Amino acid sequence: MVQNSKGTQSVQRTVLLLRTVAKYNKQGVNLSKIARDTELHTATVHRILSALVLEGFLTYDSISKLYHLGIELYHIGMEAHHFSICERYHSVIEKIAEKTEDTVFLLIRSGNDVLCLDRVEGEFPIRAMTIEIGARRPLGIGAGSLALIAFLPEEEFKMVLSDNQDRYPDHKGLTNSDITKLAKNSQKNGFVVSKGLFHEGVTSVGVPVRNRHGKIVAAITVAAIDKRMGLSRRKEIAELVSRISSQSN
Repeated sequence: MVQNSKGTQSVQRTVLLLRTVAKYNKQGVNLSKIARDTELHTATVHRILSALVLEGFLTYDSISKLYHLGIELYHIGMEAHHFSICERYHSVIEKIAEKTEDTVFLLIRSGNDVLCLDRVEGEFPIRAMTIEIGARRPLGIGAGSLALIAFLPEEEFKMVLSDNQDRYPDHKGLTNSDITKLAKNSQKNGFVVSKGLFHEGVTSVGVPVRNRHGKIVAAITVAAIDKRMGLSRRKEIAELVSRISSQSN
């Protein structure tokens, strides 16, 4: 281990301990095992681990005497994931906005919510913006939001709706039945179309974005005023989004 200074040494030791706990995270690991693996003094290991537990980066079970990774690491990991998705698809939604001249949104799932990560306006922006960057809504509310779950296995889809059923009425009085009906229609086309259902005077096309393994990792929504979203154009936009987003995989 390179030791440039006392501060650097402390950081390196902390990282080493986190990696060691991560290695055994499934079953947990005790203090003596960590000390042996890292070849550090038990007192030093205990001091650093205690600080990491206090900050939420590790958890410690006083009965089993085992350490596991903590919730704070999960939160940091999620933020890194969000940044990675945003960075990867920003040029994609820019290209879509350029070609469609409409407003394009990048959305991801966050628990039972949809999170708007990015937005690019085209030459015909919507006067009343439908959703801001960083905004959250229940999954199923919005074309892109529904695109994130409409194509999941039915059991998982129903579970999301069940968890969110008390939240839907706050959005134009929508119910599980309304969301399910729209999802079923969307499954036939491979994309979601919302005409004034979530936002008056606005038609949105939501398309799921899949990685190379076929897993849905995000959704892209193209939104425009109703008169710019005829039946044929909706399909053209969905095909355009699918084609451009697949090129980034």
